[in-house]
Amino acid sequence: MLLCLAVLLIGGWSLRPPNSPPAEALSPSPPSGALQEVAPPLPVQQLQGRLAKLQPQLRILSPEDDALLPSGPWELQLSLDDWPLVGGGGSLGIGPHLVVQLDDQPPRRIVEPQGDGSGPVSLQVPMEPLSPGSHRLTVYAARPWGEAVKSRGGFRQIRLHRVAANPLQLPPPGSAQLISAIPVDWPMAEPVPIDWLLLDAPLQHLRGDDRQWLLRVTVNGDSFLTDQQATLWLKGLRPGANALQLELLDGLGEPLNPPFNSLVREVTLAAGGNRWQQGKLTDQELDQRLGRTPAPALEPTAMLATSNLNDADQMAAEQEGDAAEPTEPEESQAEADQLVPDPEPTPSSAPSSVQDDEPEPLAASSPHD
Repeated sequence: MLLCLAVLLIGGWSLRPPNSPPAEALSPSPPSGALQEVAPPLPVQQLQGRLAKLQPQLRILSPEDDALLPSGPWELQLSLDDWPLVGGGGSLGIGPHLVVQLDDQPPRRIVEPQGDGSGPVSLQVPMEPLSPGSHRLTVYAARPWGEAVKSRGGFRQIRLHRVAANPLQLPPPGSAQLISAIPVDWPMAEPVPIDWLLLDAPLQHLRGDDRQWLLRVTVNGDSFLTDQQATLWLKGLRPGANALQLELLDGLGEPLNPPFNSLVREVTLAAGGNRWQQGKLTDQELDQRLGRTPAPALEPTAMLATSNLNDADQMAAEQEGDAAEPTEPEESQAEADQLVPDPEPTPSSAPSSVQDDEPEPLAASSPHD
């Protein structure tokens, strides 16, 4: 028996099926089906050229990484240099900003204090109480269309805990992480930016076509693969809601660091979209998007028209309410006249006493009550 086993081992006997081919490495593939990759809109190209000169330096001052926070609200303290913060300005929308993202929650876009990025600024961001367990807090500089700045210093991440740390809630330290940077929190028009952050991902192409990771993008069932960490601009989405999935894979197509690196998002298309999805920006609009000149305020005539419209609506509502008020007392009086018996020489039977006891109409409740 031992002799037979030795012969099998020497002969190269294996439990694998004979002639089984080795797993083949995956290769990038272009968008398929209804999807089509296109060039960024012209306003995006204009702003990209100016923003490319900036090198944002972002730091998380407090809390410290791996901190155990108490219950209740807390404050995130940040330091930012060489990156403007620009709020909304009419149809232009917001400009360059910061994104604060806790775990897989919707992004918070920070534009205060506003400035052109010519000097360092400190930011204090009030945060909601953490749920018990462990959390990932990611902060990154973002361009006006939501694209994350991927240069060194443009993003930071810390781990936070409340009550007690729960390591199973988080990816292992130092492992690859996929963070979606798709601006799903505002309506968009085509082309749609598909963007993401990769943290601690293996280095690519150290030896020719040596791929350590790929990203599979699936939109409404149509999929493709990319091995480049660059924003994709896609056409072929349908009006309304669209299902989008991002999956980080290793070079053989297997999930990389599951289940943390498979993300599902809903992208909503709406008519018009933002200004950066439309025609060429003027020099003045470019300066406004970079915080170098203030955004235009509403014209006085427009403000007056809006004020007059609101006053007219309010007067109409008051007149309608005044006309409707007597209806209920008149009906109450009619009912009282039917209920009151023939007059008797007693004060309590007078019709006026019935009318005095009728309750007054209640005031309308405020929508904020």
